[in-house]
Amino acid sequence: MPALRHTLSRRHFLSTAALGAASLVLPSIARAESTMARIMKDGVVRVGIANEKPYGFVDTDGKVKGAIPDVITALLAPHGVKELKAEIVEFNALIPGINADRFDIIGAGMYIRPARCEAVLFTNPVTRTGAGFAALKGNPKGVKSIAEVAAHADAIVGTQNGAAQVEELAKAGVPSDRVVLFANATEALAGLRAKRVDVIYFPALELNELLKTANDPSVERVEGFQQIMGANGEPEYGYAGLGLRKADADLKAALDAELANLISSGKLLEIISAYGYGKGELPDGVKTAEQICKA
Repeated sequence: MPALRHTLSRRHFLSTAALGAASLVLPSIARAESTMARIMKDGVVRVGIANEKPYGFVDTDGKVKGAIPDVITALLAPHGVKELKAEIVEFNALIPGINADRFDIIGAGMYIRPARCEAVLFTNPVTRTGAGFAALKGNPKGVKSIAEVAAHADAIVGTQNGAAQVEELAKAGVPSDRVVLFANATEALAGLRAKRVDVIYFPALELNELLKTANDPSVERVEGFQQIMGANGEPEYGYAGLGLRKADADLKAALDAELANLISSGKLLEIISAYGYGKGELPDGVKTAEQICKA
């Protein structure tokens, strides 16, 4: 099976201001052929990433890497696709970007959420992950869950603008004036160091990568973090899928079919384990995107 070539588009820095001003739901641009047909004909897929480890990022050598681009590579290689072109945008510009036809797939580890399902299609889950806190050494506020942040009158939490964690904090009762939104995890870490926030709240694997890269002894992962619990008393996970335009049902069907093959063969774990994922981050094979969208 030929390997896909990963490249970074010249237009990788999109006008995020223009995209941010766009509505969450934008009409699909009319095309004479489907996205799937064009991808197969050209042998090229355009993927939107937020330049975040371990999901999708440009490494120091200028190459596009990450668990999600590598999974997309494996999913589309059987369809004759030989090149993956990446477009870098801020996370909250990914949905407007795909609906503006800037790229074909959102490959940024985006959680499947009902509100997002109104704007884009999702493939079935590629991964599932929990979350975590990072704090200054010693965790001065002593908080170990978002419920404790809500109950602590002066605890301030930082997370990424547009991320699922924003919704989770709101549901937990953390007032918006105690939530600071950052463009990305690196900026959130800078905010923590500057004491603008007491903890930062991100998906566990992203947090691990952030702290590993920072290598800063003044900042630590909060041990004993308590995951959000569901109505059934079990921890709730974030299920990440690939985002697609609403019109691209045929592309979704093809990706879902190949994804099922990757899961059953063990190849999915082989791919994502290179980026720190383990068996616990594999989708459970029970929840589909449609079920999660209706939750």
